[in-house]
Amino acid sequence: MTRILVVEDQPSDLQIAAQTARSAGIDEVEARTSVPAAISFLEKGLRKELALPDGIVLDLDLGYESGYELLRHWHSSPELKHIPLLVWTILGEEQREICNLFKVTNYVSKWEGGTALRAALKKLQAPSSPM
Repeated sequence: MTRILVVEDQPSDLQIAAQTARSAGIDEVEARTSVPAAISFLEKGLRKELALPDGIVLDLDLGYESGYELLRHWHSSPELKHIPLLVWTILGEEQREICNLFKVTNYVSKWEGGTALRAALKKLQAPSSPM
């Protein structure tokens, strides 16, 4: 995996995700702070106007927006579903159940810290990663 899309509205969390991704061997981090911007980015990739990411890191709580809308878009788009998606958010049991329902590749709670995020990103890069 050389390129990921991080969808995160908090600048400090975005910085943590980008630094952690680079330390996990990811070459390029695309960042979007809103669901419409992230969907637009993915749609441009589908139209071959730019390269699709090799993975997506998604926060479900984006302030006034919900990451669930992007999760739904990813899950319902056969052209996107092959892209591994990692939910990195403040997780409770309800969020974990939704991640399982949508067949999210992996999920990490933010309170677990950068080490857990790095491990999850490395799993996304592994050839045996479920998609």
